[in-house]
Amino acid sequence: MNITILYSIVGAIGCSTNGFAIFILFHLQNRFSTTNLLIFNQCIIDFVTSLVSLCLFLDPDVMTRLPESITAAEFVCKIWSSKYIFWSSIFSSTANLVVLTLDRYFAVMYPLKYKILKEKVRMKVLFLLIPWICGFGFVLLWLAAHTVKDGVCIQSWPSVEYQKVFGLLTGTYILIIPCSVMFFVYFNIFRVLQHRPGNDLSAASANAAARRLNIIKTMVVVSVTYVICWTPNQIAFINFTLGGKFNFNGTLYYITVAMSLCNICINPIIYTFKYHDFRVGLRKTLPCLRHMSILFTAQEAIPMRLQRSTTRASNI
Repeated sequence: MNITILYSIVGAIGCSTNGFAIFILFHLQNRFSTTNLLIFNQCIIDFVTSLVSLCLFLDPDVMTRLPESITAAEFVCKIWSSKYIFWSSIFSSTANLVVLTLDRYFAVMYPLKYKILKEKVRMKVLFLLIPWICGFGFVLLWLAAHTVKDGVCIQSWPSVEYQKVFGLLTGTYILIIPCSVMFFVYFNIFRVLQHRPGNDLSAASANAAARRLNIIKTMVVVSVTYVICWTPNQIAFINFTLGGKFNFNGTLYYITVAMSLCNICINPIIYTFKYHDFRVGLRKTLPCLRHMSILFTAQEAIPMRLQRSTTRASNI
C-alpha cells in the first residue's frame, strides 16, 4: 500500500509539473533551438513516466488483469504488467539528460561545427530520437524476462547469471555512465571557460554569452540533482545484484525509491528558478505571474564583478 500511494503521488506531481513545463516551453520564442528542444523532450519523457506511474499504481489490480486469449495475455504481460513502458521512460529520461550534457560539451569545445550542425533539422530529430531508442531498446532485456504462467504474469529469467548481468548493466546505464559523462563534460567546460581569454563585447554579445552560461549552470544543477536522487537506489541495487543483502520491504528501500522518483518531478522546478529562457516564457505566457520578475530581478542582473566571466562564454 505504501509503494502504491508513493507512486501515485509522484505520478500526479510529475504530470502537473512536467505538463506545466511543456506548456511554457511550447510558447517560447526560441523553442526550436537544440537545447530547448532537448529540454522539451525531457519534459515529455518525464510526463509520460509520471502518467504511466499514475495509471499503473492508482489501481494496482490493473497490472495483474490479463485477457483470456493466450497471445493477448502474453502481450499485455510483457508490455504493461511488467511495467515495460514505465521503466523504458525512466531509462529514456536518463539518456536524454546525457544527450543534453553532450550538447553543451560540443557547444563549448567545438562552437563552429556545433553552429553548423544545430541548424540541420535531421540532426535535431536524431538528438530527440536517441533517448527514446536507447530507453525502450535497453529495457527489451527486462521485457524478455516476463511471461505468463497459469494465468499470471511472472518474471522468468533464463539464468541467475543473466539476471545479475542485467542488474549490473542497469546500474551502469542509470548511474555510472551518466556520472562519468557529467563529470568529464563539466570539468572540461569550466576548464575551457576559465582559460578562454575575454574580449570586449557589445551589450548584445555580452547578453548572449550570459544566456549561454546560464544554460550550462542550469544543466549542472539538473545533473547534480539527478546524481543525488539516483545514487542511493542504484548502489543498493548493485550491491544486491552482486550478492549483498537488502530488504526490499524495508523503510530504507522506500526512501531510496522516493528519492529516485522525485527526479521525475523536480526538473521543471529547477527550470523555473534557474533557467532564464523558461522564466521569461513563464512571465510572458502567464501575465498573472509577472510579479515573479521582482523575485528574479537580482538573479537576472549581471553583476559587474561577473561581467568578465560571462564574456568568456561568448563562443559557446
